[in-house]
Formats: sequence, C-alpha cells, structure tokens
Amino acid sequence: MTPPPRRRRIQLFPVLGGLVFLAVAVLYLLQATGVLRLESRLVLPLEAAGLVVAGLLAAVYSGRPRRDASQESSER
Repeated sequence: MTPPPRRRRIQLFPVLGGLVFLAVAVLYLLQATGVLRLESRLVLPLEAAGLVVAGLLAAVYSGRPRRDASQESSER
C-alpha cells in the first residue's frame, strides 16, 4: 500500500511579491489615467516596504513546523 501523497507547501514570497508588483502597477495605471494623484518619489519606497513585509511574512510562514496527516490523525 502506497502512502498518500504529501501536500506541498506554497512558497509565499513569490505570491506576495507578485501582489506587491501588481499593486504598484495598479497605482501607476490609476495615476496615468488621472484618477489618482501620487508623488512618484513615494512609489519606490512603498514597493520596497511591501517587498520587505512580504519577505518577513514568508520567513515566518516557512519557519512554522509542517503538520502531517499522521499527526492530525493521532490528535483526534
């Protein structure tokens, strides 16, 4: 009998980093259409801060111990 396949953990930094870049793209689009007025010197620090937060969240998430199905069944 083969063991059930292990669930893969999602890599959080690429997901969060992509969301940060997507948010910057949306801000740029809103500024280009005239809907939003944003100073251009704020964009790079906001993006850098978003990437730092994404990196910290990814580090915390990857540091948590993984729960296996065997642990879940023994807890019940």
